[in-house]
Amino acid sequence: MRRRIGSLPWGLCALAVATAMFLWPVIAHAVEVWRTVEEFSYGYFILPIAVGLVWWRRGALRASIGQGEVAGLGVATVAAMAVVLAPRVGINALAGAAVSPLLWGGAVFLWGWRTGRVLAFPIGFLAFGLAVYRGLLSSLGFALQGVTATAAAGLGRGLGLGVVQDGLVLRAQGFAFVVAEQCSGMSSLLSLLALAALWAHLAQGTLPARLALVLSVLPLVVAANVTRVTLVLLVASLCGQEAAVGFFHGASSLAFFGVAVGGLLLLSRGLKCRVGA
Repeated sequence: MRRRIGSLPWGLCALAVATAMFLWPVIAHAVEVWRTVEEFSYGYFILPIAVGLVWWRRGALRASIGQGEVAGLGVATVAAMAVVLAPRVGINALAGAAVSPLLWGGAVFLWGWRTGRVLAFPIGFLAFGLAVYRGLLSSLGFALQGVTATAAAGLGRGLGLGVVQDGLVLRAQGFAFVVAEQCSGMSSLLSLLALAALWAHLAQGTLPARLALVLSVLPLVVAANVTRVTLVLLVASLCGQEAAVGFFHGASSLAFFGVAVGGLLLLSRGLKCRVGA
Protein backbone atom coordinates (compact mmCIF):
# COMPACT_ATOMS: atom_id res chain seq x y z
CA MET A 1 0.00 0.00 0.00
CA ARG A 2 1.35 3.43 -0.96
CA ARG A 3 0.74 6.92 0.20
CA ARG A 4 1.70 10.11 -1.57
CA ILE A 5 3.32 12.72 0.65
CA GLY A 6 2.92 16.28 -0.54
CA SER A 7 5.73 18.80 -0.64
CA LEU A 8 5.46 20.48 2.75
CA PRO A 9 8.80 22.12 3.60
CA TRP A 10 7.52 23.65 6.83
CA GLY A 11 5.88 20.42 7.86
CA LEU A 12 9.08 18.52 7.19
CA CYS A 13 11.07 21.06 9.20
CA ALA A 14 8.67 20.65 12.10
CA LEU A 15 8.97 16.86 11.81
CA ALA A 16 12.77 17.10 11.78
CA VAL A 17 12.74 19.27 14.91
CA ALA A 18 10.34 16.91 16.68
CA THR A 19 12.49 13.92 15.74
CA ALA A 20 15.63 15.65 17.00
CA MET A 21 13.93 16.45 20.32
CA PHE A 22 12.69 12.87 20.61
CA LEU A 23 16.16 11.46 19.96
CA TRP A 24 18.09 14.02 22.00
CA PRO A 25 18.40 11.80 25.14
CA VAL A 26 19.87 9.02 22.97
CA ILE A 27 22.37 11.40 21.36
CA ALA A 28 23.29 12.95 24.72
CA HIS A 29 23.97 9.50 26.21
CA ALA A 30 26.13 8.56 23.24
CA VAL A 31 28.15 11.78 23.51
CA GLU A 32 28.69 11.12 27.23
CA VAL A 33 30.05 7.66 26.38
CA TRP A 34 32.32 9.08 23.66
CA ARG A 35 33.65 11.61 26.14
CA THR A 36 34.31 9.24 29.01
CA VAL A 37 35.26 5.94 27.35
CA GLU A 38 38.40 6.04 25.21
CA GLU A 39 37.37 2.99 23.17
CA PHE A 40 34.31 4.87 21.89
CA SER A 41 35.94 8.26 21.31
CA TYR A 42 35.84 7.67 17.53
CA GLY A 43 32.07 8.24 17.81
CA TYR A 44 32.51 12.00 17.30
CA PHE A 45 33.32 11.29 13.65
CA ILE A 46 30.33 9.08 12.85
CA LEU A 47 27.62 11.74 12.43
CA PRO A 48 29.74 14.06 10.22
CA ILE A 49 30.67 11.09 8.02
CA ALA A 50 27.02 10.03 7.70
CA VAL A 51 25.98 13.58 6.80
CA GLY A 52 28.84 13.77 4.30
CA LEU A 53 27.69 10.55 2.64
CA VAL A 54 24.17 11.92 2.25
CA TRP A 55 25.55 15.15 0.77
CA TRP A 56 27.81 13.19 -1.57
CA ARG A 57 24.78 11.31 -2.93
CA ARG A 58 22.44 14.30 -2.91
CA GLY A 59 21.81 13.99 -6.67
CA ALA A 60 20.74 10.36 -6.37
CA LEU A 61 18.71 11.26 -3.30
CA ARG A 62 16.74 13.96 -5.12
CA ALA A 63 16.14 11.62 -8.06
CA SER A 64 14.90 8.85 -5.76
CA ILE A 65 12.11 10.81 -4.09
CA GLY A 66 8.70 9.45 -4.98
CA GLN A 67 5.59 8.00 -3.38
CA GLY A 68 5.87 7.15 0.28
CA GLU A 69 5.35 3.60 1.51
CA VAL A 70 3.10 3.02 4.52
CA ALA A 71 5.25 0.00 5.46
CA GLY A 72 7.99 2.43 6.47
CA LEU A 73 5.70 3.82 9.16
CA GLY A 74 5.51 0.38 10.74
CA VAL A 75 9.30 0.12 10.89
CA ALA A 76 9.60 3.60 12.37
CA THR A 77 6.87 2.91 14.95
CA VAL A 78 8.52 -0.28 16.24
CA ALA A 79 11.89 1.52 16.41
CA ALA A 80 10.33 4.47 18.27
CA MET A 81 8.89 2.05 20.83
CA ALA A 82 12.37 0.60 21.32
CA VAL A 83 13.79 4.10 21.86
CA VAL A 84 11.17 4.76 24.54
CA LEU A 85 11.43 1.39 26.30
CA ALA A 86 15.22 0.89 26.21
CA PRO A 87 16.12 3.39 28.99
CA ARG A 88 13.36 1.96 31.17
CA VAL A 89 14.95 -1.48 31.05
CA GLY A 90 18.46 -0.06 31.36
CA ILE A 91 19.69 -0.91 27.85
CA ASN A 92 20.68 2.43 26.36
CA ALA A 93 22.56 0.74 23.50
CA LEU A 94 19.22 -0.63 22.26
CA ALA A 95 17.84 2.89 21.97
CA GLY A 96 20.95 3.91 20.02
CA ALA A 97 20.59 0.92 17.71
CA ALA A 98 16.91 1.78 17.14
CA VAL A 99 17.73 5.24 15.77
CA SER A 100 18.78 3.87 12.38
CA PRO A 101 15.58 1.89 11.65
CA LEU A 102 13.51 4.81 12.96
CA LEU A 103 15.10 7.28 10.54
CA TRP A 104 15.15 4.78 7.68
CA GLY A 105 11.52 3.82 8.19
CA GLY A 106 10.55 7.48 8.30
CA ALA A 107 12.37 8.13 5.02
CA VAL A 108 10.63 5.20 3.34
CA PHE A 109 7.25 6.38 4.65
CA LEU A 110 7.83 9.88 3.28
CA TRP A 111 9.62 9.17 0.01
CA GLY A 112 9.53 5.47 -0.85
CA TRP A 113 11.81 2.45 -1.22
CA ARG A 114 14.23 4.05 -3.69
CA THR A 115 15.04 6.76 -1.16
CA GLY A 116 15.37 4.06 1.49
CA ARG A 117 18.02 2.31 -0.63
CA VAL A 118 19.99 5.53 -1.12
CA LEU A 119 19.91 6.33 2.61
CA ALA A 120 20.35 2.78 3.90
CA PHE A 121 24.11 2.91 4.49
CA PRO A 122 24.44 6.50 5.80
CA ILE A 123 21.61 5.92 8.24
CA GLY A 124 22.84 2.47 9.22
CA PHE A 125 26.35 3.87 9.73
CA LEU A 126 25.00 5.92 12.65
CA ALA A 127 24.77 2.70 14.69
CA PHE A 128 28.59 2.69 15.01
CA GLY A 129 28.34 5.86 17.07
CA LEU A 130 24.96 5.59 18.77
CA ALA A 131 24.65 1.88 19.63
CA VAL A 132 27.57 2.09 22.07
CA TYR A 133 27.58 -0.57 24.78
CA ARG A 134 29.98 -0.25 27.71
CA GLY A 135 29.55 -3.95 28.45
CA LEU A 136 31.75 -4.72 25.44
CA LEU A 137 34.73 -3.68 27.55
CA SER A 138 33.99 -6.32 30.18
CA SER A 139 33.08 -9.09 27.74
CA LEU A 140 34.76 -8.87 24.35
CA GLY A 141 37.42 -6.52 25.70
CA PHE A 142 38.36 -8.94 28.48
CA ALA A 143 38.49 -11.81 26.00
CA LEU A 144 40.83 -9.81 23.77
CA GLN A 145 43.04 -9.08 26.78
CA GLY A 146 43.37 -12.80 27.43
CA VAL A 147 44.12 -13.64 23.79
CA THR A 148 46.71 -10.86 23.61
CA ALA A 149 48.41 -11.92 26.84
CA THR A 150 48.61 -15.59 25.84
CA ALA A 151 49.83 -14.93 22.29
CA ALA A 152 52.35 -12.26 23.36
CA ALA A 153 53.72 -14.56 26.07
CA GLY A 154 54.21 -17.35 23.53
CA LEU A 155 55.81 -15.03 21.01
CA GLY A 156 58.02 -13.56 23.69
CA ARG A 157 59.22 -17.01 24.73
CA GLY A 158 59.91 -17.74 21.08
CA LEU A 159 62.20 -14.69 21.06
CA GLY A 160 64.04 -16.02 24.11
CA LEU A 161 62.63 -13.50 26.62
CA GLY A 162 61.70 -16.12 29.23
CA VAL A 163 58.21 -14.70 29.70
CA VAL A 164 55.98 -16.31 32.33
CA GLN A 165 52.24 -15.70 32.11
CA ASP A 166 50.06 -15.36 35.19
CA GLY A 167 46.59 -14.52 33.89
CA LEU A 168 46.93 -11.07 32.36
CA VAL A 169 50.35 -10.48 33.96
CA LEU A 170 53.46 -11.18 31.89
CA ARG A 171 56.69 -11.52 33.87
CA ALA A 172 60.31 -11.98 32.99
CA GLN A 173 63.59 -11.13 34.65
CA GLY A 174 63.52 -7.46 35.57
CA PHE A 175 59.95 -6.56 34.58
CA ALA A 176 56.26 -7.37 34.99
CA PHE A 177 53.68 -6.13 32.51
CA VAL A 178 49.87 -6.18 32.90
CA VAL A 179 47.80 -6.48 29.73
CA ALA A 180 45.17 -3.95 30.84
CA GLU A 181 41.98 -2.77 29.11
CA GLN A 182 43.97 -0.18 27.19
CA CYS A 183 46.04 -3.01 25.72
CA SER A 184 43.06 -5.11 24.63
CA GLY A 185 42.84 -3.49 21.20
CA MET A 186 39.16 -2.62 21.65
CA SER A 187 39.54 1.03 20.66
CA SER A 188 41.21 0.08 17.41
CA LEU A 189 38.81 -2.79 16.79
CA LEU A 190 35.69 -0.62 16.99
CA SER A 191 37.08 2.30 15.01
CA LEU A 192 38.54 -0.03 12.36
CA LEU A 193 35.21 -1.83 12.02
CA ALA A 194 33.57 1.50 11.24
CA LEU A 195 36.37 2.38 8.82
CA ALA A 196 36.20 -1.02 7.10
CA ALA A 197 32.42 -0.77 6.73
CA LEU A 198 32.79 2.70 5.20
CA TRP A 199 35.55 1.53 2.85
CA ALA A 200 33.54 -1.55 1.79
CA HIS A 201 30.56 0.69 1.04
CA LEU A 202 32.57 3.10 -1.09
CA ALA A 203 34.72 0.48 -2.83
CA GLN A 204 33.92 -1.32 -6.02
CA GLY A 205 34.21 -5.06 -5.65
CA THR A 206 32.21 -8.24 -5.22
CA LEU A 207 29.93 -8.58 -2.20
CA PRO A 208 31.90 -11.58 -0.79
CA ALA A 209 35.13 -9.59 -1.10
CA ARG A 210 33.68 -6.60 0.73
CA LEU A 211 32.28 -8.82 3.47
CA ALA A 212 35.66 -10.53 3.82
CA LEU A 213 37.25 -7.10 4.21
CA VAL A 214 34.98 -6.22 7.13
CA LEU A 215 35.41 -9.65 8.75
CA SER A 216 39.19 -9.34 8.51
CA VAL A 217 39.25 -6.50 11.04
CA LEU A 218 39.24 -8.72 14.14
CA PRO A 219 42.21 -10.94 13.15
CA LEU A 220 44.12 -7.88 11.90
CA VAL A 221 43.62 -6.07 15.21
CA VAL A 222 44.57 -9.14 17.24
CA ALA A 223 47.73 -9.75 15.19
CA ALA A 224 48.82 -6.10 15.34
CA ASN A 225 48.08 -5.86 19.07
CA VAL A 226 49.98 -9.05 19.91
CA THR A 227 52.95 -7.71 17.95
CA ARG A 228 52.75 -4.41 19.83
CA VAL A 229 52.67 -6.05 23.29
CA THR A 230 55.52 -8.38 22.32
CA LEU A 231 57.61 -5.37 21.26
CA VAL A 232 56.87 -3.73 24.62
CA LEU A 233 58.17 -6.89 26.32
CA LEU A 234 61.26 -6.84 24.12
CA VAL A 235 62.00 -3.19 24.92
CA ALA A 236 61.47 -3.90 28.64
CA SER A 237 63.95 -6.77 28.43
CA LEU A 238 66.58 -4.68 26.62
CA CYS A 239 66.07 -1.20 28.11
CA GLY A 240 64.12 -1.72 31.30
CA GLN A 241 60.47 -1.56 32.28
CA GLU A 242 60.38 2.23 32.63
CA ALA A 243 61.44 2.73 29.02
CA ALA A 244 58.91 0.17 27.80
CA VAL A 245 55.86 1.56 29.60
CA GLY A 246 56.85 5.18 29.05
CA PHE A 247 57.42 6.73 25.64
CA PHE A 248 57.53 3.45 23.72
CA HIS A 249 54.17 2.24 25.06
CA GLY A 250 52.44 5.48 24.02
CA ALA A 251 54.15 5.67 20.63
CA SER A 252 53.42 2.03 19.91
CA SER A 253 49.67 2.71 20.28
CA LEU A 254 49.73 5.01 17.26
CA ALA A 255 52.04 2.67 15.37
CA PHE A 256 49.75 -0.27 16.14
CA PHE A 257 46.74 1.52 14.68
CA GLY A 258 48.75 2.50 11.61
CA VAL A 259 49.88 -1.10 11.07
CA ALA A 260 46.30 -2.34 11.36
CA VAL A 261 45.07 0.29 8.86
CA GLY A 262 47.92 -0.62 6.52
CA GLY A 263 46.99 -4.29 6.73
CA LEU A 264 43.38 -3.40 5.96
CA LEU A 265 44.42 -1.43 2.88
CA LEU A 266 46.70 -4.21 1.65
CA LEU A 267 43.96 -6.78 2.09
CA SER A 268 41.53 -4.46 0.31
CA ARG A 269 43.89 -4.31 -2.62
CA GLY A 270 44.29 -8.08 -2.65
CA LEU A 271 40.53 -8.52 -2.64
CA LYS A 272 40.25 -5.94 -5.44
CA CYS A 273 38.07 -3.63 -3.33
CA ARG A 274 39.22 -0.21 -4.51
CA VAL A 275 37.51 3.14 -4.36
CA GLY A 276 37.16 4.55 -7.84
CA ALA A 277 38.49 1.34 -9.42
